[in-house]
Amino acid sequence: MSANNRTKQSESYTIIWILAFAMVISVMNSTMFNVALPSLREEFKLSSSQVSWVVTAYIIIYAIGSVAYGKLADIFRLKNLITFGLCCFALGSIVGFFSSNYWMVIVSRIFQSIGASVVPASSMLIPIRYISIENRGKALGITSAGMALGTAIGPIIAGFVLALPIFNFISSHYYNPSF
Repeated sequence: MSANNRTKQSESYTIIWILAFAMVISVMNSTMFNVALPSLREEFKLSSSQVSWVVTAYIIIYAIGSVAYGKLADIFRLKNLITFGLCCFALGSIVGFFSSNYWMVIVSRIFQSIGASVVPASSMLIPIRYISIENRGKALGITSAGMALGTAIGPIIAGFVLALPIFNFISSHYYNPSF
């Protein structure tokens, strides 16, 4: 194997590991809110069916968006789609952080899922398009492992975040300004 080929292979695996990390974040964001639902229910005084839309809206749009981005990748450059997706995800995260009403939480989750759903599509398309056939299985395995890891650690990380004293301080002062 020539030095040039090793460099190309090294660069392609850097992209694969970045995609796997993005997959962890994308999937983790869908599972970690399950742990936060009781807190959200209490903060906004919602019924169980109302608060469940925080997770349901994300998952529905995430599933539809993953397929849609796959089709859009045939029309638009992957770079542009990934940039758009990450910007939507960031916008949704910022809106979610400053949400003071339930409807703002739902809107933020919708933007997050519109953005996050670019990740599964690109995590499958990039290895298929840009990784040699000999290494494609390994690359797809790495990105798929990111999906499994994100699913597993989402609730764990959410539990740690909800247990942090700073989270309780922000929550009590932000949502109850008279305190």
